[in-house]
Amino acid sequence: MSASATPPGDDPIAAATHALKLKRLAGKTGEKPGRKKGRKTARMVRCEVRLTNSEFLDLSRLKKQLARKGVSASKEELIRAGLLLLVHLDRSELKSAIRDVIAPEPATQESE
Repeated sequence: MSASATPPGDDPIAAATHALKLKRLAGKTGEKPGRKKGRKTARMVRCEVRLTNSEFLDLSRLKKQLARKGVSASKEELIRAGLLLLVHLDRSELKSAIRDVIAPEPATQESE
């Protein structure tokens, strides 16, 4: 798929992936593809993240679901996408998300 080709179908995930690829090819988020003046490259740093087994399985399942829809994404890219989503949450939603990771609600079991 070329950088200027439009994504096939009306799939919003494929469209979002296409838009992100165009931005990445441009070198920074506000720049249009093909422009070379003042081009900055993102500096990558190495970071180790430890996940529980269930979180790792969720990540693998998500990757497979996207692959079935024609979107290939690495686990690293999925984690980075999740970070972008967290950045845009309002304060109360972010607190709730963090609370669920730090101290998740215990599962209720109906024994009777």
